[in-house]
Amino acid sequence: MRPANRRGKFSRPRPMPVISVDSLADPRLAVYRDLPRSNLTRHAALFVAEGQRLVQRLIVAGLSPESILLEPRLLADVAHMFEKVGSRVPPEIDLLVAPRQLLSEIVGFRFHRGMLAAARRPTNPDRSTWLESLPAQTTIVVGSGVQDPDNLGGILRTSAALGVPAVMLGDHSADPYCRRVLRVSMGSVFRLGIFQSSDLPADLDWLRRQAGFQLAAAVLDQRAERLEQFQRPERLAIVLGSEGFGLPPERIAACDRQVTIPMQPGIDSLNVSVAAGILLYRLAQASGGRQPAVSPAPSPPRCDRTIHGR
Repeated sequence: MRPANRRGKFSRPRPMPVISVDSLADPRLAVYRDLPRSNLTRHAALFVAEGQRLVQRLIVAGLSPESILLEPRLLADVAHMFEKVGSRVPPEIDLLVAPRQLLSEIVGFRFHRGMLAAARRPTNPDRSTWLESLPAQTTIVVGSGVQDPDNLGGILRTSAALGVPAVMLGDHSADPYCRRVLRVSMGSVFRLGIFQSSDLPADLDWLRRQAGFQLAAAVLDQRAERLEQFQRPERLAIVLGSEGFGLPPERIAACDRQVTIPMQPGIDSLNVSVAAGILLYRLAQASGGRQPAVSPAPSPPRCDRTIHGR
């Protein structure tokens, strides 16, 4: 529906300058054309959000796209996305309009459904700036070697859902802005304070000594504190390890405490994203719901289909 003017009549949206493209060889499509390789471009300047939901969440987060690639039928939806944040489509954004047949040649069509956006990767904040964004009482997540994009996406999505405001990632973790992480997390990375550490041992020590956090290593060890008995301190960092090997001994030794999820005998371990969900939900309940809430998700744009649980 078009916005109403002061007299109550619907006004016509201003025409948007669009660029028609009819070939994947167009250099303006390079970032989209190379999408299958984007999981390997951790240090690329741009990342790509696939689908209307992710594009809208990117815009709401203030990460203005450099370009949007879409079918002609979705132009009005782009205008509405910017209207929801009190803006018009900035003229510096390239609106690249292409026929569905061309867009279907880009990998992932059944996910992006005719709309993708390329945005500049946010600058990694320095530690002090990142810390200033956190409340005095909080729980954060630290990923040490979480290499699988599906698992990292699940951790980010769960963190946002359960009120975790920030995540620290070691340099051996997956890229939080790769297409698979963005897709699985449903854009949760846009609403979390992400700090990518280049020296995780030093940054964990800084969290303990300078920022007042207790570090709790999530482990599979009967000698560790059972989750149902774990008392959450004012500032807590839950440290999660890799999918195959968990946390290395030196990382566990650097933590103040160890916490474990009791399981039936004969079960090796839980998927790390599943474990994160259990840990964070229990800690949120144990704190009496005091974990700060994440801002509400924006209203979804019009979509051809709605798939729950994706």
